[in-house]
Amino acid sequence: MTRLRRGEQRWNVALKVVRVGRPITEEQAKPERAKLASVGAELVLHPYQGEADLIAAVADADAVINAGGRFPATVINAMTRCRVLVQGSVGYDAIDVEAATARKLPVANLFDYCIEEVAEHALTLSLACARRLTFMQDAVRSGLWRRDWAAMRERIGLVERLSTQTLGIVGFGNIGKLVARKGGGMGWRILAADPFVDPAIGPQHGVEVVPLERLLAESDIVTLHVFLNQQTRQMMGAPQFALMKPTAYLINTCRGPIVNEAALIDALRRGQIAGAGLDVFEFEPIEDNNPLLGMENVILTPHTAVYSRLALELNRMQPFDEVVRVLSGRYPRGLVNRALRGQLPLADG
Repeated sequence: MTRLRRGEQRWNVALKVVRVGRPITEEQAKPERAKLASVGAELVLHPYQGEADLIAAVADADAVINAGGRFPATVINAMTRCRVLVQGSVGYDAIDVEAATARKLPVANLFDYCIEEVAEHALTLSLACARRLTFMQDAVRSGLWRRDWAAMRERIGLVERLSTQTLGIVGFGNIGKLVARKGGGMGWRILAADPFVDPAIGPQHGVEVVPLERLLAESDIVTLHVFLNQQTRQMMGAPQFALMKPTAYLINTCRGPIVNEAALIDALRRGQIAGAGLDVFEFEPIEDNNPLLGMENVILTPHTAVYSRLALELNRMQPFDEVVRVLSGRYPRGLVNRALRGQLPLADG
C-alpha cells in the first residue's frame, strides 16, 4: 500500500483498517472484508505483540479495531491518520480515552452487543448462590444424599425464599437496568447504587436508588455492573466487605480489578460474607494456585458471561459497522468520548 504523509489526500488508494488482537482466519474475515470494501477500505489483521510493534502497525491506519491490545497515550499519539478507534467490547479500559479526546479521535465501544447475556449470567450466578446449588449438586455426586439425609441438610444449610431477600445492583447502566428488569419477576426487593443516576428514576425500573453503603448493608446479593476506571478500580475492598451481611454473596461479571481480590479472599476465609459468584478476576486467566479455586462457597466461570451464538456474531461484526459509519461520515453509535460530538466533520444518525 502506498504510504502518504499526513495531510496528503489518498487518490485511488484503499483506506487501511487494522484489527488488533485475537486472531481470526481469512475465511472468518471474508464478511468483514466485504463490508469494508463498500467504503473503499482494506482490512489488515495484526496480532498484539506489544507497544512498539503496535505503533508500527497502526501509525498510518485510517481506522483501528481493538480486539485484545492496549492503547496508551503513546500509541494513540502515533495514530496520526486514524479517524476512529473501536473497542470490540463493552468495557474500554484498554484505551486511554483522555488521550484520544485530546487528539479529537473518536473512541467507540460495543455498548449493547452482550447486555442480555451478561445480565442473565449475573442472575444465573445470583440464583446459584442463593439456592446453594453447588452444595446441592455435591450432595448428590458425593453420595451424601443417599448415605445421610440429616448430614446433607446440615451441609447445604438454610436457603431463604427470594421474596424475603434483597438484590443490590451496583452500577445502573444498560446492564444494571436489565438485571433489574429480568430479576424483578423473581420476587427480590431491588436496590441500586450509581452516583450518576437520579434516584427519581428508580420506581420506573422497579428499584430504589440508594447510596452504596446502604446497598451493601441491606443486600443479600450484591452484583457489580460498572465500568473499570480509576474511580472504580478496587472499589470493593475490605471496608466494603465489612459493611455486607455475613449471609450475603458478591457477584462480579464486569471487570476483575473492580474487586480487591486479596480482600475478597480474606472476607471469604473469615466468613465475613457467605460466598461469591465470579466470572472475572483481577488477573486472567486465573492462576492454578489462586485460593478461590479451593473455596466451595465460590462459583467460578471463565469470563464467559458474554457468550451466546448471537452475541459472538455481533461482537465480530459490530466493530466493522462502526468503522463503516465513520468512514462514511457519521458518528459511531457507541461514541465513548461524547465531548467530541459536534466538534468533528461527522453527521448524526
